[in-house]
Amino acid sequence: MKTVPITELRYHDIDFEIFDIFTESWMQRSEFSLYESKPRPFSALFFVSADIEFVFRPKDSAPVSARRGDVVFIPEGSLYSVKVKEKAGKRVDTYTVNFRISDNEKDSLMLSDGISVIASRQDSLTELKLRSLFDIFYRSDGTAGGGGRNLARTKGEFFLLLDLISESASQCIDYYYPIRRGVEAFSAEWNLNEKIEKYASLCAMSETYFYRCFRKWSGVSPIEYRNSLRLSSAESMLRCTDMKIGEIAEAVGFPDAFYFSRLFYERYGASPRNYRKQMQT
Repeated sequence: MKTVPITELRYHDIDFEIFDIFTESWMQRSEFSLYESKPRPFSALFFVSADIEFVFRPKDSAPVSARRGDVVFIPEGSLYSVKVKEKAGKRVDTYTVNFRISDNEKDSLMLSDGISVIASRQDSLTELKLRSLFDIFYRSDGTAGGGGRNLARTKGEFFLLLDLISESASQCIDYYYPIRRGVEAFSAEWNLNEKIEKYASLCAMSETYFYRCFRKWSGVSPIEYRNSLRLSSAESMLRCTDMKIGEIAEAVGFPDAFYFSRLFYERYGASPRNYRKQMQT
């Protein structure tokens, strides 16, 4: 298998199969674990259209959070579970496209090495394109016998969807390059409480402009981004070590254990102590 970022997909000669596309409402469930013990048979694009946070838990890597407007790529062969942080009660909360992309040598192509958010802050245009793909995929093509799927139109619509997502992801990258040095240093020091001004100065820009570019690139502020890295690391420590809650909070950069517990509850829906108990049962 080869990995080709979605921003570079347009430069490759590709073909694909779509196995299914479906919408879901998550009002009646809070978890998904079908592929926790058996590998996913095909790749997927997972689009969040409602005000819900989904936490993907891959077997061998850190959790991945997805919110409204995020597009998640789930590689073929993945082992993972999904937890819903809250229920929005919308008729359609998510769209999932199960597919397989290959190059002209019939080698499978992955859009990332693991489960990851490949595009953020997608607007209603992406949802309309997904709805159109859904309608075309399930519409009769009018041939004898009926019930067939219009593969040519389906492929065309899927190419347009990928191009739309690619363009959005490219715009995020455009905001990344001016702050790359700051982001790299910031990401390496996520457990330290350095001032954001330090990372802005590495990019030779004001703190205000650094904040603006950072948010346009990541969709969140630098502090929210750092807290997300800290909480992901803390979640792993709770599952894999017997460290005390206060020790974990300090290790990931939260000198105030109560503040850490509040943020952890907001993200995972349970206190650190109760979360550890849930993972041990």
